[in-house]
Amino acid sequence: MTKYIMILVGMTLVTTACSTPNETIVTREVPVEKIPLNLEMPRSFAWKDFGVIVVTKDNYEEVFEKLHDDGKAASLFAFDEDGYEALSLNVAEMKRYMQEQKVIILQYKNYYENNNN
Repeated sequence: MTKYIMILVGMTLVTTACSTPNETIVTREVPVEKIPLNLEMPRSFAWKDFGVIVVTKDNYEEVFEKLHDDGKAASLFAFDEDGYEALSLNVAEMKRYMQEQKVIILQYKNYYENNNN
């Protein structure tokens, strides 16, 4: 019995949902003034100088002694040739990416702030 009532209620809802009044939707183009972007340019990047010490099996004792005499920690961060090349390429790629982003930001700023529409 409950099954038949549920089917009857479901059928009633389905058929009445389709009988909405036929409304006409009118669309038209309305010119809208561009909202100026409130973007600040990113802070400039100041490259910090750094030194690279090449440590070989012939000079490692001298390098450790100099580090100790200068009061620096006697620990090294080392790259092999492939790792150093990858690091250099990554830095160059980051620089390229940042330059492209700056151009994109300037283009957006010019587009939104240009009053000649």
